[in-house]
Amino acid sequence: MSDKLVAGLVTAAAVGPICAVCFLGPTFVFSWVSGFFAGLSPVIATGLAIIAVILVYGLLRRRKAGTTDGRPGAAPCAPEGP
Repeated sequence: MSDKLVAGLVTAAAVGPICAVCFLGPTFVFSWVSGFFAGLSPVIATGLAIIAVILVYGLLRRRKAGTTDGRPGAAPCAPEGP
């Protein structure tokens, strides 16, 4: 393996969890706080927050893939024209 490939993998392994916390952390916190103040029990609020994180994660993965409906074989969004 070349050093450049190893350096890229090590960097991705270190930065990936930080990015996940930055993107999904606020989703979890705001969902939990809003559920808690809506009068739900902490267990239900935590469950709803986890569901919100899963939905946001799926949305981010779909955007990264470049598809509109989330199917792996779907064509990416492209402007129409000649």
